[in-house]
Amino acid sequence: MRPGEMDRHVVVQKRTVVGQNDYGEEIYSWTDVDVWARRRDLRGDERYAAQQTLSKITCKYHIRYRTDIDVKDRLVDDGQTYDIHAVLPIRRREGLELLVSGRGGE
Repeated sequence: MRPGEMDRHVVVQKRTVVGQNDYGEEIYSWTDVDVWARRRDLRGDERYAAQQTLSKITCKYHIRYRTDIDVKDRLVDDGQTYDIHAVLPIRRREGLELLVSGRGGE
């Protein structure tokens, strides 16, 4: 993965548990982590295959390798918020591929 291909400055919002309410439910907030990424929209056949297993995957992002991102987090790119459905390693610690879907209206 070449650094010059990462042309988007995106924000990964990490879900952080900050406590519990009176009913024992977790209260959480979002912590922003700025990263550089490369966005790839899925082709029609990839999108169809992705919908079979991971609901409505709309695109994928490639970022540098990190150990602190998982499917509880979300990604914001150009004002659009995306749910992260899968975090897949690229080769041996070269990077991560994030499969995401748009959240609509947010």
